Amino acid sequence: MLWLIAAALLAAGYALGRIRTSTRVFDWASDTIDRPEITRRTARWWLCQVVFAVVIAGRFISEPRKTAHAWRHRNDPQPPLGTAIVFDTDWAAKRGGKEADHA
Repeated sequence: MLWLIAAALLAAGYALGRIRTSTRVFDWASDTIDRPEITRRTARWWLCQVVFAVVIAGRFISEPRKTAHAWRHRNDPQPPLGTAIVFDTDWAAKRGGKEADHA
C-alpha cells in the first residue's frame, strides 16, 4: 500500500512538472500586474502579490544560496561590453595558396 501512495505522489509530481502550473501562474501574475487598470485597490493586484510571494518563497526553499545571491546582486550594473567584431574584408587574398593544397 505504501508503494502505491509513493507511486501516486511521484506521478502527481511528474504531471505538475509537465504542465508547469507554477510558470503559467507566475506569467499570468506578471502580465496582470503590468496593466494600467490594475491598482492596489483591486483584488487582482493583491492576488498577484500572493503569487509573487509564493514564487519567491519556493525559490528560496529550493535554492537558497542561488536565490540570496540573485537578490543581493539584482541592482548591480551590467558588465561592460566587449570590443566590436571587425571583419577582414581582404581575407581571401590572405589565404594564400591553401585552397590549391586541397584540390
